[in-house]
Amino acid sequence: MKALLHPDTLQFFNELNISNNKDWFLANKERWEAIRAKFVDFTAEVIKVMTELDPSLGNITPQSCLYRINRDLRFTPDKRPYKTHIAFFLPTGGNRRCAVPGYYMQLGIEDYGLHGNCSLGGGIFMPTPQTLNAIRQEIFYNTDDFLAIINNKDYKRYFGSKFFTTKVLSRPPKGYPADWPHVNLLKYKDYCSMHEVPQELIFGEDMLPHVLDAFRATVPLNLFIQRAMYGL
Repeated sequence: MKALLHPDTLQFFNELNISNNKDWFLANKERWEAIRAKFVDFTAEVIKVMTELDPSLGNITPQSCLYRINRDLRFTPDKRPYKTHIAFFLPTGGNRRCAVPGYYMQLGIEDYGLHGNCSLGGGIFMPTPQTLNAIRQEIFYNTDDFLAIINNKDYKRYFGSKFFTTKVLSRPPKGYPADWPHVNLLKYKDYCSMHEVPQELIFGEDMLPHVLDAFRATVPLNLFIQRAMYGL
């Protein structure tokens, strides 16, 4: 049987969103562990396919790709102890602590700027200034390659024509001509493809094929970013 996500996931996070405290979480820990176990199985199936499509992922495991439910409270006035979603990130190179392209999926309450109960995509989020400059140079000097990726019908089907980003510059980045026909492609601070999964698919047998098809469509974007970063 195909790996399925736990049907209690959204109800659990809806309740956690209302009662985001340690006492409630401990009282419902068995529910969380069941949800996480299903998500681990789902992630394992995704990894099995994606490591064939993108060998740069290396020998990753679900445990190394899943995020903890505990929030980092050190630098935020928001002291809620728990995230209201579960997520994985499959990083190229196998190290999610580095700013690298990869494959992300989040399931739960809308937050972190994402929409819907389940969002997924690829690309790179919050790249270093050096990496961002390298990506922009690669787009500028290999524009046809980049346009072929983002105009591909399968890519556009899932991700449309804009990137998920923390900011779009109002002016071209320094060193690039304002009259270049594709200058808007250089204004992003992040280059993330992002897709909202239809609600009716999330807990059914079509979810895994849908996720894999969307990730497959963003592989060329990740490979392009890797080429920019490493001169591949």
